Amino acid sequence: MATARHLLGNRTFLFLLIAALFMHIAIFLVTPIFPIFLEKARHLHASQIGFILAIASLMYQIGSLVGGFLSDRVSRKLVMVSGAAIQAGAMFGFSVSQTFLLFMVFSAVNGSGMGLVAPAIKAKIADVVGQEDRTTAFSWRGIAANIGIIIGGLTITLLALSTNRIVFIYAAGVYILLTFFLLFALPKARQEKTKKDSLSWSQYKGLLGHRSFLFFCLVSLLVWGLYAQFPLVVPLRGQHIMGTGAKVGLIWTINSTFVVLFQGVIARYILEKISPYWAMVSGTLFLGAGLFAMGFTHQFWTFSAAAVVFIIGEMLAVPVFDSLVGHFAKPPLLGAYYGIGNVVTGISGALGNALGGYMIESLGGVGSMRPWYMYGIITLISVAILTAFAIYANARHKNKESSSSLHPKKERAR
Repeated sequence: MATARHLLGNRTFLFLLIAALFMHIAIFLVTPIFPIFLEKARHLHASQIGFILAIASLMYQIGSLVGGFLSDRVSRKLVMVSGAAIQAGAMFGFSVSQTFLLFMVFSAVNGSGMGLVAPAIKAKIADVVGQEDRTTAFSWRGIAANIGIIIGGLTITLLALSTNRIVFIYAAGVYILLTFFLLFALPKARQEKTKKDSLSWSQYKGLLGHRSFLFFCLVSLLVWGLYAQFPLVVPLRGQHIMGTGAKVGLIWTINSTFVVLFQGVIARYILEKISPYWAMVSGTLFLGAGLFAMGFTHQFWTFSAAAVVFIIGEMLAVPVFDSLVGHFAKPPLLGAYYGIGNVVTGISGALGNALGGYMIESLGGVGSMRPWYMYGIITLISVAILTAFAIYANARHKNKESSSSLHPKKERAR
């Protein structure tokens, strides 16, 4: 608890948690019902809805790269403020859009804004906490994000906003509050004032030659590919089991509540005590076990239990991924590294969804056992590869920490 009190006593870190909370309230006022709104209220076809969501994902990747580099060269605060304001504009755009083309345009705007904010917040967190506290710090960010998910999800459920345009106005209002909060409450770090002059493009080119980091990103595709299966299989399997999609949204509420209650415990008693690489291996095992178990469930509560197993994997793997990106990053380029990290999660998520959907369809659909057995096989292969990587990387990780403690004033070799 001492570490938690120490972190929460850091005013800038606390403000960043509040920003993450507001951001996820706004996101989850819209995300769970956006496809339903497009289908029921605007009568768009499934393929059109897919294009609208895909353009947001594509622009999110581009925004992450641009936002990461700009947060290093200009100001993390300015990038966050700009991204939140852009998302507010996108929500207002959705509220008045009538055509497929306009929804495409504002979906692209929304994805760009989100891409600007996400890496800048992560880089700012890495700026204001010590390296030894980063895993715990990102665990707390996860808690704040999931509180926002709960608030957003319950709001649209209680107010029955699934096909009402007013939900976009509410989301825009939250983004406007976030914009002003970041602008007036978040202090500007002193080191950012000279950052623009001190960085050269050759330093950014060097990032692409950072083999250890790129190797880490490559193996992380396995983790995020499994993680991306959740929003794909939960609605499909839930609909198959329960015959209705009405209760599927409760799965997200249950999981987010579980994260809020237990992420701090897992961070304190597990993540702070084991290697981050082994935490990723363990998290991947739980992700896969949760997916595998979903194939054997036939009731809401057993299905929810399988989803909780999956979410334990998220609580183990996601915070250490963000922490390890900060470990590999060279301090002046934190934003760029987190931008690349966001692109990795986006690419693996897109590939995971595409391949997962194809696999499920090819193996008989969610009512067949074959896709779930395949998830089990994929999990075992992924865990084996990640275990080999953990054995290789853990020794190097310890050597760097020892070198850093012996030569604290020297730049760490990577």
